[in-house]
Amino acid sequence: MSRLVVLGVIGVLVAALTTGAVAAAKAQKVTITMSDFTFTPKTITVQAGTPVELTLINKGSVEHEFMVYVAPKATPDDWDEYVMDNTYFKDMGEVEVVFRNQGAVASTRNFEVELEKGKGATVLFTPSKKGTFEIGCHVEGHYEAGMKGTFVVK
Repeated sequence: MSRLVVLGVIGVLVAALTTGAVAAAKAQKVTITMSDFTFTPKTITVQAGTPVELTLINKGSVEHEFMVYVAPKATPDDWDEYVMDNTYFKDMGEVEVVFRNQGAVASTRNFEVELEKGKGATVLFTPSKKGTFEIGCHVEGHYEAGMKGTFVVK
């Protein structure tokens, strides 16, 4: 009888460990390429409540930035101020940005990732707010040249 209990406990532990490993492996992995002057893909869709590994690669010839925010009804006078107040990541919890060969930054108030040409970073977060949001690069003239996209959380 005790042998069956031990085997049962081992079975439960193995199932729990396997389930945890599968859950960890199910992070949503998305890659966005930034170039002059577009995001590829232009639309990304993720599921709320499931961790995201969002890899950004700047293949452009100049610096670009990545911001996600509630789309404004009219063009703001100051994009940085607008995005700080309306970033998708506001009140979400910790967002980690891991820069290739440059270290990492964790914040609860991240609103942009700036990348020099040829650089990359991975943004790690768990989306919590559902809806459709805008992606933009607000380096002077880039957004106006079409460097924007859509971020959908289902």
